[in-house]
Amino acid sequence: MDSTRDITAADLPFDEEAADLWEPAFSHLAEAIAGSEGAFLDALESAGRGAGITRKVPVAQLLDAYSRGSEVVCAGLLGRGGDAAAVQRLLALEHMALTRVAAGYAAGLADTIDRLRRDAVEASPLDADSGAMKPAEFGARLSLEVERCQRMDLPLGLVELAVEGDDEVWRATGRSPRADVGRLGACVRENLRGYDSVGLTDGGDLVLVLPDISRRGLAGAAERLRRELDACGSRRGTTPELIFALAHYDLVDVNPQEMLTVLGRSVMQAREARQPIVWA
Repeated sequence: MDSTRDITAADLPFDEEAADLWEPAFSHLAEAIAGSEGAFLDALESAGRGAGITRKVPVAQLLDAYSRGSEVVCAGLLGRGGDAAAVQRLLALEHMALTRVAAGYAAGLADTIDRLRRDAVEASPLDADSGAMKPAEFGARLSLEVERCQRMDLPLGLVELAVEGDDEVWRATGRSPRADVGRLGACVRENLRGYDSVGLTDGGDLVLVLPDISRRGLAGAAERLRRELDACGSRRGTTPELIFALAHYDLVDVNPQEMLTVLGRSVMQAREARQPIVWA
């Protein structure tokens, strides 16, 4: 048994793949052979996880690398006078060690998938919860719609949809206004025309852009949407109180930022006055 403490990983002729697995675990080899294999297996799993993240080798090749390394270690122990019982103990650990290497590799792949998914969400122009355009992309879209309405002499309607409530209530209930908006996003998109747009403000409210619509048509669309959102909320068991701020421009002579500022101010006034629908 003492031979396990006299030998180092540098003394053994590991190939590159086996060395990547065995060298991190080798300092725990004596403990593993003595019956305390936890740190040894943890080190192997950690090495497997790193391999799963880098994906330099497939998992089957990695498992073969462990077995090749095990043969090298057994030969090294016997060559230094180690007893056969130590070698048998190490061989008895092989199934468990291979399982931990594979588990680590799978965890590394899962980490990679999670990272790629986060990257995709960050790169997407759409908000993952509501499906609405993120604020930067929405600002660009609103600018395009304003230019198009000006060029074609079309009216433009806007609706800002905000969740009523205050920070104290949300903290007490554990609810989030952004979560409520996210749940309503799909219902909002289902009730828009194909050429309408929906985006998020920096504050997390939904803003609907409805080109070529009359003032009466905008009021009707908002009322219809309010009923649909109530129905969606009832089906899901949550019906948050909503505020609708409407703005209509027969002649589009206001820039997009001013439009959003006016809508945001109207939402604040509606909250103070406890009004569900206001015209900007």
